[in-house]
Amino acid sequence: MAPNRLNLAQDLVRIHKVITRALAIGLEKGNDYLESGFPPEQEFAGYSSYIQCLATVLSAHHISEDIITFPAFRTVLPNAPYARLASDHHKIEMLLASIAPAIKELRGASPETSLGFIIEFLTKIHTLWGPHIYLEEQYFSSNVLNSVMSPEDQSKISLAASKHSQEHSEPPYWVVPFILYNLEHEDREFMKAMIPKMLVEEMVPVVWKEKWAPMKPFLLD
Repeated sequence: MAPNRLNLAQDLVRIHKVITRALAIGLEKGNDYLESGFPPEQEFAGYSSYIQCLATVLSAHHISEDIITFPAFRTVLPNAPYARLASDHHKIEMLLASIAPAIKELRGASPETSLGFIIEFLTKIHTLWGPHIYLEEQYFSSNVLNSVMSPEDQSKISLAASKHSQEHSEPPYWVVPFILYNLEHEDREFMKAMIPKMLVEEMVPVVWKEKWAPMKPFLLD
């Protein structure tokens, strides 16, 4: 049974784990394809879907922080480096905007060129990402949040941020399995508690199974 106790700091860490792993896999596989040759069509289609999910989830995560999480944190933690975090968000969003056309063109006439652009932009995002999440996880750790927020308030913020992110993450038949299966088992069980039960138990393993199957080589079991 999935855990039902929410911890806002750990929820933040978990989505960071999803994105961190996806950035690493996107760069690793992309460089492999450039160096060793492109894989069969289905696997490369899965790679394209995987990178699209990465861009979508990263963007939705930052939007939910800007609109929901950070404004709530400001009321109890006014001295956190919000300007620096917002600047990082803006820089990453600009890179994501640049990567979008390359993702669409991966299946075009010059996939090597498009893949080269994707690797370039993922590398720049990766450089920003590590220091960015380090700041967030230091300033918004469990100890810090527990000292200024009740568990009930943390749960409300976490659920609101999760709902907002889900509403801005399309298509769900790619994004939901992308999030779940970029996490190890224990973290995955906690993440399932944030997602409607029907999606986890019916849509992902049955109804959407064939849609996200090409991404399986890039996901955890």
